[in-house]
Amino acid sequence: MKQETNNISIIWKSEYNINNFTIDREHQDLFSIAREALNTSKLKNDKDQIDKLKKVITKLFDYVGTHFNNEQKYMENISYPDIEEHKFLHKNMLNMLTNLVSELNTMELEQIQKSLYNFIEEYFIKHIILEDKKIQLWNTNLDDLKKNFGWKEIYSVQNPAIDAEHKKLFDIAQEAFIEVEPQQKAQKIKNVLTKLYDYMKTHFKHEEEYMQEINYPNIKEHKKLHHKIIEDINSLVRRLPSLNEELFEKELAKLIDIALVQHIIQEDRKIITWAKSI
Repeated sequence: MKQETNNISIIWKSEYNINNFTIDREHQDLFSIAREALNTSKLKNDKDQIDKLKKVITKLFDYVGTHFNNEQKYMENISYPDIEEHKFLHKNMLNMLTNLVSELNTMELEQIQKSLYNFIEEYFIKHIILEDKKIQLWNTNLDDLKKNFGWKEIYSVQNPAIDAEHKKLFDIAQEAFIEVEPQQKAQKIKNVLTKLYDYMKTHFKHEEEYMQEINYPNIKEHKKLHHKIIEDINSLVRRLPSLNEELFEKELAKLIDIALVQHIIQEDRKIITWAKSI
């Protein structure tokens, strides 16, 4: 049952695109190699299969290195402000893969499976969803962000109650982009952030109660993500006095995309997949 849940998360989705043809194509290629590696790791435990798995992991390592170089050149071309932090994340991921490749000959198949899954799920996929999406948001102008902002059916987790609350969060966030008189903007922003903060806490409480009801195995980790999102909202509130209106709106759009959209895509869908499997 757990393996089936894991497989859901390595299916490429259009929401992962960062609107750069080369980077998006390489991400899709990496997903394909990752799927190949995980599928190979599930085969019978004999020398031929282990050798085949080692070759796929080495292939993944080589392609990840090439992709990171290309992505860093792209960040330099668009003057991405957080490039050094992003490079540091790349370095850590390459170190993880380097260690895995160097230890393959001394590891049992079960150990290889666990290390491989941890890398693909916890680092590689989350890196694309959370960090690479920030590059896209940086390189998208505010008008386009506003135009594309809002609930879309592809965000559905196929649970009516949770979907309804997710839609409500989008509705609240969208209020921040409604034009008002200049003297009303500061109050509008404060009201939107307060409503978003309050409703997000309510939604997270309901979601955590649901996870408890179905004995969701990753509830502790999911709660930590909820806590991080609330902290990010608090951080934006604290920075509000130092941000001009356009920068604030872009920061809010980024927060919603990363904290809400990608959280729904990557984490909330796992809850529903688990619920359907029990």
